[in-house]
Amino acid sequence: MNARQVHLEPPEDEQPEANHRHRVARERRARMRERLIAATMDVYSQSPGGRRPVIDDVIRVADVSRGTFYKYFDTLDEVLVEIGRSAASEMLLSYDRLFGPLDDSAVMLATGPLMALARAAMDPPHGAIISHADMIDRTSGEDPRRQLVYRSLNHGRDQGVFKFDAIEAAFDLVIGTSVEGARRISRTGQLDGAGIRETVVMILLGLGMQRPAARRAVDTAWQLLQGASEHLHWWKPVNPV
Repeated sequence: MNARQVHLEPPEDEQPEANHRHRVARERRARMRERLIAATMDVYSQSPGGRRPVIDDVIRVADVSRGTFYKYFDTLDEVLVEIGRSAASEMLLSYDRLFGPLDDSAVMLATGPLMALARAAMDPPHGAIISHADMIDRTSGEDPRRQLVYRSLNHGRDQGVFKFDAIEAAFDLVIGTSVEGARRISRTGQLDGAGIRETVVMILLGLGMQRPAARRAVDTAWQLLQGASEHLHWWKPVNPV
């Protein structure tokens, strides 16, 4: 037989072993990637205000070498982008499950801030990182969370529920209040249901609603959120609300 005609594939009895090795290697890479992401979230949750964490902080918490970090990410920015993408997908999935059938723009708008503030109390590392300035700067115009807020604002204005002239200002009101609230709450890890709801009522007041209507919308959104809590893996009430 000509050497070029030699069949080079491994015998069939060796293929399962090769597949097993490849699967184990993939699982090991996935675990390390998640370890680095978790370490990044821990670092941001523990970082004092005004100090931007660096790669050395992450590898110290993850207990890995710098070389190991660079096998998975080129920069810390890449980790933040992945965390942001994952958070956006998860939030939208939860939002669609909870409020997809609704047409009440005030209840729909109140949902996002309520979820962000409640999760900041129940899952402080997550609250700390999504409220960090670096993460906010990466929320581009194509980000689905940004598009969802704009859509809710426009829908509410079309219905006559919200009254504002500049949608950019309305967006900043919603996001800015939610981010600052999440930042503060993630520092304490204390769930104050009444305080969270009042914060969101203030957002709706700023959008031109009257207090009774704003209160009803927030209470309805909060009840729906609590009713669906079994579907939210991060929901861990720490205090009666």
